Amino acid sequence: MSIRACILASCDNAPYLAQAIASAQAQSLPFEVIVVADDASTDGSRDLIRSRAAEDKRIRPILRERRLGPGGNRDLAIRDTKADWIVTLDGDDVMAPGKHAAEWAAVTPFRGQASAIGFSDVALTDAWGAETGRWSLSLYGALDRAERSGWFARRSAPIPRDLLLPKALYLKAGGFAHDLPLYEDWDFKLRLSALAAVWRHSGMIGTRYRRQGGGLSDAPPGVHERWQAEVRRRNRALFAAEVPA
Repeated sequence: MSIRACILASCDNAPYLAQAIASAQAQSLPFEVIVVADDASTDGSRDLIRSRAAEDKRIRPILRERRLGPGGNRDLAIRDTKADWIVTLDGDDVMAPGKHAAEWAAVTPFRGQASAIGFSDVALTDAWGAETGRWSLSLYGALDRAERSGWFARRSAPIPRDLLLPKALYLKAGGFAHDLPLYEDWDFKLRLSALAAVWRHSGMIGTRYRRQGGGLSDAPPGVHERWQAEVRRRNRALFAAEVPA
């Protein structure tokens, strides 16, 4: 039997964390493991995580004493988890109740033949959870590997998030970089897109992605430009192949 784990990474998300954990617990196709990796929060998140872990044996808390950053926290949590398949979730987001079941059903026909990745559409919300927009992402399931890598490299449209994928494929892609304070997700998915895999869309909205402001994404434009350039440098071979001048 395949062990499927939700890797929920959080840092100072106390106002939203209970809802995020509850959404992972409430999946119509349950996860065998729910890892909640806290990146040295100082806002009371850790007490909440301990309480939820005491109530649900599937929850495995990781309470870091030193802040690693989003990439390091998530990467080490994935590497330390004994699971065959992983799904990620941020501590301020919400997973739709049928997300895991729909993505698992989408990849099931391909699991014995090739690496398969499940993904869903995304609803954008404000800090209070009110919907502000949607990302329709089914296009990525219709593209071949070169086309998908090109779209990811150009970032001309939103990129799928909170993927269902084999842990072995995650490791083959190299995982999330520990030293990127921004764009670690883009960097990882660029490397992932270059690998042979079948991408399958679930046909539903899977994540409610909360844009609350005040985080790293609100850094000055120059900071964003610096780290975008660093991601391009690290993946320059892919950019040369997929994004000709």
